[in-house]
Formats: sequence, C-alpha cells, structure tokens
Amino acid sequence: MIFSKKCEYAIRALSYLAGAGRVCDAREISRRENAPYPFMAKVLQELSRKGFVRSVKGVGGGFKLANPPHCVRLMDVFLALDGKHVFGKCLYGFAKCSDAAPCPLHDDWKILQGSIETYLTSHTLAQLSQGNPGQASED
Repeated sequence: MIFSKKCEYAIRALSYLAGAGRVCDAREISRRENAPYPFMAKVLQELSRKGFVRSVKGVGGGFKLANPPHCVRLMDVFLALDGKHVFGKCLYGFAKCSDAAPCPLHDDWKILQGSIETYLTSHTLAQLSQGNPGQASED
C-alpha cells in the first residue's frame, strides 16, 4: 500500500464532499464511506487544519471543501498527509537502496513512482468524485 490509512480516508472524505457539493457532518461521511467515525472525525479535523476543508459550526454544521474540487490535486492531499518521503522508501525494505546500490525492485519501482506522481499531480478531486455515483443523494 502506498497511501497511509489516514490518507486513504482523507481522499475518500474529500471525494465525498466534492460529490455532495454541500456541508456534510462527519457521521454522514463515515457512514457513507464505511469508515470508523472516530477515525474519520480525526481525519476531517486534520484536513481542516491543513486547509482542505472548512468546519461549519451550529445546526446543520459539518464540513465543506475549502476550495473548488477542480483546484485540489490529489498530490496536494497526499503530500500534506503522507509526505514525499513515501516515494523514497525501498519496496524491498533495504535501508540503503539507491541507484548505486539497487534492490531487485529498484528500477521498476522508480518507473512506477514516476507514473504515480504524474497521476496524482494531474488528477483532481473533481475527477475523482465523478467516479462515485450517488454520493450527493440525501438520506
């Protein structure tokens, strides 16, 4: 797995919010995304601190996207939650894997890393939310 569970749930929550196009509370998001509520609530708070969502207080409160979905690249979310260091890890588990001392997976992983980085940089929440039909439906 490339993404941490936190990043996975963050992308799912942001995708849900993008598809819903309205303020949604953490319980709704966790239920719709089949994620544990306490964990999703923490993820949403972190997304708020990092500027991806805004918290809306009061009756009918919850979370909404801070920016339009087409302005939020998946790479931005990934870097904010997991950091660039994930791409630098050796898939084989070697501490000193490098171009000079490669592990058996090194060359193929470099190619895959480039493809993943290109994908994450060129795709936005708007594109991701299009693949999730029914998100915006009301209960």
